[in-house]
Amino acid sequence: MVDDTPLPAIPAGWRAIAVPSDWDLDAPELRIRPVTINYVTYPDAFFMVIQTPEMMAEQDPTCIFVDFKASEAEGIELVRVRGIGAKWVDYLGEVAQQFPPTEWTKRAKSVVVQFLQMPEIRKAFADQVGELPLAPGEATTGPAPEPGVQRRRKITQDHLEEVAKIYNEAQENDEPPTRAVQNHFGVSHSTAAKWVGAARRSNLLPPV
Repeated sequence: MVDDTPLPAIPAGWRAIAVPSDWDLDAPELRIRPVTINYVTYPDAFFMVIQTPEMMAEQDPTCIFVDFKASEAEGIELVRVRGIGAKWVDYLGEVAQQFPPTEWTKRAKSVVVQFLQMPEIRKAFADQVGELPLAPGEATTGPAPEPGVQRRRKITQDHLEEVAKIYNEAQENDEPPTRAVQNHFGVSHSTAAKWVGAARRSNLLPPV
């Protein structure tokens, strides 16, 4: 059954997408812990990324994360609001004024159901979520890693060995390995994936 909750509008150019919290961008199949509420299936935990055009233009990657949990007993609950980037708190007031928090749960519910039911939109969502330097579970009120430092990082043999070490440890713990590399170094998902590929080419990781 489709969630028939009206999708609250957001200002033009804004981003407000919702995805499962434990979504592994590298996995060929989507796996979630489903919760059914009023005949609609949701992930047991999901988050919404909110960005205004000004936030997207910041040199320091900046966004607001709104975390939700789903349970048959309590329904959909907003559990916390966090962000990345030194200025995310400064933008929070503007966001709340133009996109009221009372509408956040409604939009997140509708968008995450679309995400589950429409595989064709997941690639676009993966590209947008993968741009962020930290997973939502690691978001803080402090500044995100300085992008310039990330770009100047030299891809040495020692660096690739560390990438392989983090990747293998995550696999052993049944965690998304590329995301573990992303979080460890504080880089985007695409950068972490490039490093993993380089480690494979250096025979530090086995072929896929």
